[in-house]
Amino acid sequence: MNSEEDEFKRIEAEAKRRAAVFKEIMYWMGTNMDEDDDIQVYAKPWVGLTWEDMPEEYAGDSSFLSGARWAEAKLKERNA
Repeated sequence: MNSEEDEFKRIEAEAKRRAAVFKEIMYWMGTNMDEDDDIQVYAKPWVGLTWEDMPEEYAGDSSFLSGARWAEAKLKERNA
């Protein structure tokens, strides 16, 4: 091994040692590192397009409406 690999292994070992010490301290403080109850998932309800969202110049364009509905369906699928 070269000195760069040796240094990387030394740093990695030190990081693992520090993580173990930190976990031990948290255990004695009564904090379980495996239980993360702070994570909350906030889901916004889906809000589709309305007729008011459509530009007036495209009101009678069936191609535009088809494209808008297709895009809305894809976005809903990806964000649901």
